[in-house]
Amino acid sequence: MISFSHLAHCQQIIDLKNIDLSIARRFITDTRVFKEQDALIAIPGLKVNPLNLINDLLSRGLDIIFYQHSIENEEIVLNYQKQFPHVTFVALKDSVAFIQELAHLHIKGWLQNPSHTLFAISGSNGKTTHKEMLSHIMEEILPGQVVYTKKNNNNHLGVPLTLLDVSSLTQFVVLELGSNHPGEIKFLCDLALPNAGLTTNIGATHLEFFGTENEVFLEEGYLYYAVKENTNGEGFYLINNNDEYLRTLKDTSGSKRFGDDEACELMISFFEDGAKLAELEVHNQEITGKHNKSNLVTCAYIAHHFYPEFREQILKAAASFKPTANRSQWIEKNHSHIFLDAYNANPSSMKVALQGFRDHLQGLGLDPDQSCVIMGDMNELGDSSAHYHQETGSFVASLGFNKIVFIGRFADDYLRGSTVGRGFSDVASFRALYQKEFLGKIPYHFIKGSRSLQLESLFDIT
Repeated sequence: MISFSHLAHCQQIIDLKNIDLSIARRFITDTRVFKEQDALIAIPGLKVNPLNLINDLLSRGLDIIFYQHSIENEEIVLNYQKQFPHVTFVALKDSVAFIQELAHLHIKGWLQNPSHTLFAISGSNGKTTHKEMLSHIMEEILPGQVVYTKKNNNNHLGVPLTLLDVSSLTQFVVLELGSNHPGEIKFLCDLALPNAGLTTNIGATHLEFFGTENEVFLEEGYLYYAVKENTNGEGFYLINNNDEYLRTLKDTSGSKRFGDDEACELMISFFEDGAKLAELEVHNQEITGKHNKSNLVTCAYIAHHFYPEFREQILKAAASFKPTANRSQWIEKNHSHIFLDAYNANPSSMKVALQGFRDHLQGLGLDPDQSCVIMGDMNELGDSSAHYHQETGSFVASLGFNKIVFIGRFADDYLRGSTVGRGFSDVASFRALYQKEFLGKIPYHFIKGSRSLQLESLFDIT
């Protein structure tokens, strides 16, 4: 049972003794996903007031609504109370702050059980990939006992909503932590209290707000200190020994280090006190690139660390993982094999994806002439945008590709670095040409760029 006596953001003190607010009750903010016994927290939007959308839900059994106090809302609530006198309305000073406080108290209580693990993931690249891989494996070995971040809900609102999905049946939480401004990882760690975690890597991401990669390290690497503080140094934390920033983190009693074993791209070695601790070999035909294969083995190791008794099930689960839509996903269109990663892009993720694609072609005995490369903008690089796009353009040309297309406002910067290629201002200006001269004509395609370009729309046949 959640006690409201500790919450600071209730507008008024009301009697909540007769309200069932056990951890089995789900808190929602989206009226479209309402199910019986849900409690609604109405967050005012820029254009839509959710209180204007709940009449049908009240008729279907919605009996608890938390809402942000305002003159307009008080008038709406007064009218509802006349029609639905059995429904409880709770006024809040700040709906988002209320959700954050509620989630913090809820997860703090859940973590009192020493068998419960809240595994958080931060980093510049691969957070969502790790989250998807690890949650897939954990759900296979602990069905119905795993809660994880859905979609990209890794911010100040998405994190508490994920935590509120945790129930007494939950044994393992996989929580993605996102940041594009200094201090956000600390805020999320203070809210969620992770007792285990991984920072994937440090790269040139969100430099518009951080300035340098060292500042990115201070932000993303804060998770290490949070786990250390929350567990007196005993919490399981994986240190990426291949990352020049993360390898500087000091060992704790609960930390482990990992790094690639060049002898086998499907194997990754884990170390403790300088000695090799363990190796796991994973086979999966659905993923491309050494970085993604290493990610999968890392997630298998995490699961194995907590549940070694499920070793065989873990390896089978890892082998069955498939990338989600638009993320390092192989699709087939008009007899062309397309590697699509249209969700996010930054210099480091672009380079490892290009190298992985090139390695994949080599593994098939193909040369770059049998492929095309389509690269979109890499956003939020600030004053360094031109430099990073030019550098990445040079990198793709160095891999031997000669059918290259750059799309977006930084296409000219890509072209300054590349010795070959063409540039287009947006997807719309390239789509017809792509469908006429590329799709179905070239066997293998690489497509990657930031989400704002919506590169997947190249396949919309008009």
